[in-house]
Amino acid sequence: MLVTDGCFYGEGSFRVNPAPNPKDLEELFRYEIFKMLKAEGKINDAIIENMMQWRHSGFNVYCGEAIWPHNEQGLENLARYIIRASFSQERMTYIAADESSDGTAKVVYESKDGRTQKTFDALDCPRQRTAGCKH
Repeated sequence: MLVTDGCFYGEGSFRVNPAPNPKDLEELFRYEIFKMLKAEGKINDAIIENMMQWRHSGFNVYCGEAIWPHNEQGLENLARYIIRASFSQERMTYIAADESSDGTAKVVYESKDGRTQKTFDALDCPRQRTAGCKH
């Protein structure tokens, strides 16, 4: 998400917000996502508790330098980053637990060149991707 550095008030004065703490925002975002997934019946308390123990949470907040309106290269780079997926959904195949040989849901991720594949337990796949694994 993009967030303003402050707000206008009164007769056009601008007040700058204090810089947010990225770790606080990460925790809040993770909490809200887990709450939403639980409410939709996609996960339960045991899964949430397990995921809270992961070394790499799968969530990240980056608070970078301000990008000013006249910084066309900075704005273009930001736009490219926003529209670029961190991994390609087209190269992922989901295998439901009832279709898997061991009864565990799987995700198969195919490399960009199509020569290699990695198979993950469905709940382990996001953790592996955020831990910096290259596929």
